[in-house]
Amino acid sequence: MRPPCAPRLVVAVPARNEAAGIARTVRALLAQVDGSGLPLTGYEVWMVVNNSSDHTAQRAAGAAAGERRVRVVTLTLPPGQDNVTGARRAALDLAARRLGDDPMGVIATTDADSVPAPDWLWHLRAAFEAGADAACGRILLRPEERARLPGPVRRVYLQDAAYRLGAERLTARLNPDPFDPWPRHHQHFGANLALTLRAYREVGGVPDVPHLEDVALMGALRRRDLRIRRTPHARVYTSARLTGRVPVGLSTQLAEWHADPAAWRVPGGAEIAALARAEAALKEARQRGWSAALPGRWLAPPAALREALRAPTLGLALEAAHAARLRAGLWQGHYAPVPVARALTEVRGELWAAQDCGLLSTSRR
Repeated sequence: MRPPCAPRLVVAVPARNEAAGIARTVRALLAQVDGSGLPLTGYEVWMVVNNSSDHTAQRAAGAAAGERRVRVVTLTLPPGQDNVTGARRAALDLAARRLGDDPMGVIATTDADSVPAPDWLWHLRAAFEAGADAACGRILLRPEERARLPGPVRRVYLQDAAYRLGAERLTARLNPDPFDPWPRHHQHFGANLALTLRAYREVGGVPDVPHLEDVALMGALRRRDLRIRRTPHARVYTSARLTGRVPVGLSTQLAEWHADPAAWRVPGGAEIAALARAEAALKEARQRGWSAALPGRWLAPPAALREALRAPTLGLALEAAHAARLRAGLWQGHYAPVPVARALTEVRGELWAAQDCGLLSTSRR
């Protein structure tokens, strides 16, 4: 059961040494509105400040100005747990405890350097009302900070975003997911994600990894075939700083682009299309039985793919098939990474070809 007066949704925000911007995050979370622009109700915010050496907690409490929907807690994580994974786990575990055993409870999270749009929670809620087990929203750079990036970095950032959205559109065309249709996006990170209390407990909480704990959490959900909706409407605006607080994250990506923008390489359009068709073929084989075309699609040995098909969930089957593909080594020789500008052009070409094929097949029916 839920604790008395507990909300249906708890926003958990891990924070450490974020005194400079934490007030902006708190104010944005207090300003959430519904689809009619009216103040949103039924949610709480817990700012979980860990191992800080600045005034993050005091600034957060000051921005809340006594508003009961915002709670600020401080804690000291022990050595080995005082990292991004430990901080996210502590925040999400606290939210889970607050929700009790509520079958409709939802945990949302963002980062302490991020500013959710006013309708952020409203759009996340819509995904759960449609049956999602988890929802991931868009993460964008704050416009004023993006404008200050060096021109080459800003150009690669925009090209990469356009490329990845194009790749998702192509994938949705070739390997449709009825629960996560286009329009969708490519991001599934801690600055903008939510999941049901039931799903969080089913996967055992935040996985114990050194970094990219959000990616690992999404992977755990996929292995159990839980439904993930990547909604483009729930938006969060985050920092464009080049020096981050975690070993791997957006800041490290921006720093890499800053060091050598021209060196950025990504999978080309043909590879994106091949991956989508390979996954679609594996999904079909799980429903209809073995297909002789699978080894050619995956460039992997038949025995390894047969073993993958015996996995208890589609998510585990796909994971095993991708591992077999990489072990075989043929894929890497067939598809080489290309500059992101070229990849964007190729993806758009593949998308037009896929649409043309769809129109031709429709006209022949």
